[in-house]
Parts: sequence; structure tokens; C-alpha cells
Amino acid sequence: MAERIGIIGGGFSGLLTAYLLEQQFGDQVDIEIWEAQDRVGGRVRTTLLPGLGATYEAGVAELYDIAGNPQLRQLIQHLGLDTRPLSGTPYFVIDDQIVRSDRALTDQLGTRAMDRVRRFWEHGTALRPPAEYALAGQERDNDHPWQRRTFAEVLAEIDDDRGAWFTAMQCHSDLATEPPHTSGLFGMDNLLIDHPGYCSMYTLTAGNEGLVSALTARVRAAVHRGMRVHTVVGQHERGLQVTVGREPGERERCDVDALVVTLPPVGIRDITWRDATLDEAVTDHVRHHDYGTTYLRVTLVCRHRVWRDLFPEDYFVSDAFGGVTVYDQSPDDGTTGVGIQSWLLGGAPARDLLPLSDDEIVGLVHRAMPSQIPLSEADLLAKRVDRWTGVAGVSALPGGVPLRPLERRHRPDPRWPQLLFIGDYLYDATLCGALDAVRYAVARLTERLEPTNADDTSEASSLFVPIPSIPSTPRAAFFMDR
Repeated sequence: MAERIGIIGGGFSGLLTAYLLEQQFGDQVDIEIWEAQDRVGGRVRTTLLPGLGATYEAGVAELYDIAGNPQLRQLIQHLGLDTRPLSGTPYFVIDDQIVRSDRALTDQLGTRAMDRVRRFWEHGTALRPPAEYALAGQERDNDHPWQRRTFAEVLAEIDDDRGAWFTAMQCHSDLATEPPHTSGLFGMDNLLIDHPGYCSMYTLTAGNEGLVSALTARVRAAVHRGMRVHTVVGQHERGLQVTVGREPGERERCDVDALVVTLPPVGIRDITWRDATLDEAVTDHVRHHDYGTTYLRVTLVCRHRVWRDLFPEDYFVSDAFGGVTVYDQSPDDGTTGVGIQSWLLGGAPARDLLPLSDDEIVGLVHRAMPSQIPLSEADLLAKRVDRWTGVAGVSALPGGVPLRPLERRHRPDPRWPQLLFIGDYLYDATLCGALDAVRYAVARLTERLEPTNADDTSEASSLFVPIPSIPSTPRAAFFMDR
């Protein structure tokens, strides 16, 4: 009899879990996926602009190649998806001045500030070599001296207010929170995204949602869109019982042998856990990991790429809104002639703007545009505001502090080892973190099953390899060659 596996959530994590289990166990697993929204993919969403023949990334804008952690790249290659690198020096806009070199940055910040910032990077990279960066989110990070300090406390080591401000601004868009509300280690890890010795970025040529489409096309699991999970009941003799429904008051009971929950803490809270001990364990899990924050992606579609000469690469960082990454998502083939610029606002500024209308938010972004860019209201063909908050938000402190052992992270109630929680909020707020969580869950579920073939040779089953150790190459730089 097939193992009945339920998956709550049809995002990247849920689809990948189903795919890997089906590839390894075939007919031995019978999987159902319940997705509350009318679409799958979660925060991976590529949006088509009607009438323009162009698309933009409404959600995940880039994928990461982390030195020493090839897992996501291996998955992309396995699925046969084409990629292109993202280039960024990076450039900055500070006090409405475009900064393109270390010398220009020194002019903006001052010699003393630059000296203190360089010292900070030298110290930070020495404490976080690439081999450890590749293992971010593992329990060993509890031993790092910056894990139990806030990022604000760590930034205070930069003995210059202007230098500390610049460093916080530089990674604000990636953190999606403010320095007092996350750990020093998570703050440093987000700064290191811009370090070529640690990480590089790329996108999928046909749009990042192609990753979701490829997984959806390959799974045979039943994917129920618009289906919300209301209750979970533990039943010792029959595993777990899940109650689902589309309409208010509609309830359908489903018995499963194993259950994988891919929701973030705010979504887990909406489920009723009908067992006192289980409810207590899940409540504790949510309390430890509930650091949700907000993103706004504001996209401007323009008649022409009027900023191209000033910003020739794929993104720049502006000091507007506390620090924001601005992506150039214009089509490369030149067939539409339009320019697409996407601003990623995070943390408190994004949260404060949520009550405003889309037009009001776009107006604020337009006014924050560098004055050197000649973009008038008449140049705008379309405006989009994508709001990522609540269950669609990200974690400002993945894994919480301290990081819990992996077994407890994924299995809050040891009485129910077949109930697993996965998601990027347990490791780091990227697809790499989500993939790490999926790998752990699939490995634990594999312990319950036997492969369809003792000499299992399916490509997907052996897709992921152990992360090798790589040498440390600490380096301090801001305008890094790519």
C-alpha cells in the first residue's frame, strides 16, 4: 500500500518535496498538495505585462550561486533551465549622487568612514570565511560571536556614524528589516551577497517562475489550488488527519501517513492543532521562528531604458527608503523597446507604505528616482506594486536565536516524527535555504520508505551532494570585479 503524504503549501518547497519523493519512490508514495491560493509558486512569480510582450519578476528577482553550496545550481541544471548571470559592481546612489568607484564613495562618506568600513569588512570576512558561509543556518552558527548580538550592536563597531549608516543601508533591501531586529551574523551574511568570493547571482532566461513550472509539470501529485487546511489531528493508529476546505464552512477529512508543512509561522498559526501536546509544540515552534517582515516590489514600465548610460548593469543600490535595490529587468532582445525598473523596498519603510494606494506608492518611488534620470510621468507605460507580507512575507531572522538542532527545527513534536516543518525561515530567506530544508525533510521521510529499486539510479534521487569544504579567502571590497 502506498504511503499517503500530505503537503501543506504549493510553493517551491512543497513542489520540490513532492518531486524528489516521487522520483525516488514512485508508486510507493501517494502525495496530495493543498495550496490556499489559486496559483502555485509562492514568492516565485514572473508577471506578464499585457500588451507589451514583456515580463518582470514580481517576487524572487535573483537566484544565488553560493561558493561551496552547488545544490540550487544542480537542481536548475537537472530541470534543463537556461540561466543568465546578473551583473552588479555595485553602483550606489547616495544623497542623489551616483557613486561608481571607491574614490567617489570616499568623497561621499569621508576618508575616516571608509577606513572604518574597510576594517569592518576585514574583520567580518575573517569571522565568516566562505566555507562557513556555505553552511549558513546550521547549528554551528550558534558559536559565531555575532549570532547572539543584534546587527545594530555589531555595526556599532564601525567607529564612524556615516560608515555605520552606509553599511546598514547597503544591505537593507536584502535584510528587509532594521539592524536592531536581526542578528549580526545574518546582517553580515546579507552583506556578503555582494562579495564575489562568496556568492554570485543569476536569473532564469525565460523567467524565474520557470522553476515552478518545471516542477509542476513533473509531479504527479494531486495539487489542490484554493484549498485551505483548517485542522490537523494526530491519530496514533492512522497517522494524521487533515481537514481541508475551499469555501467557508466546507470541510473534507483526509487521512495521511506523513505530513509536510511548508507554511511560514504566520500561516502555521492559522491551523488548529487538535492535540494539546502537539498544539503546545507547534506554538513553541512558531514563537521561536516568527520574525516575519514585509517587501514591496514597485515596478515601473517605461517607454525607453533612459537610465542605461548611468546604470549599465542589472541593479544598483539607492539610499532611498532606508536602502533599496533597484533592478533593471528590461528585456534583452530589444523587441519591445521598453525599460523595466523594479524597486525592492523592505522592512519598516515597506510596512509603513502598505496602507497607501498603488498610485501613491509609485509616486513616492518616482520622486525618489535619481535626478539624473530624465523620467517623466508621461514616460510611464505601466506601474505595478506587488505586496509581499503576512503569509507571503519573508523572515528577518531565519532560524531564530539560538538556532535549534535540525531535528527539533523540523519535528517540533517528537511523538509525531512523520510531521515535518520546512521552509526558508528555518535556514535563510532564499531559495537556497528552502532547498536545504527540503533536503532534510526528504531524507527523514526516506527513512520510512524503501526505494523502488535497491540500486536506485534516478537522477533526481542522487541530485544533491554533500557540501564540500573550500578554503577561506577573506577580502574587503565594495566595488568588486565581476
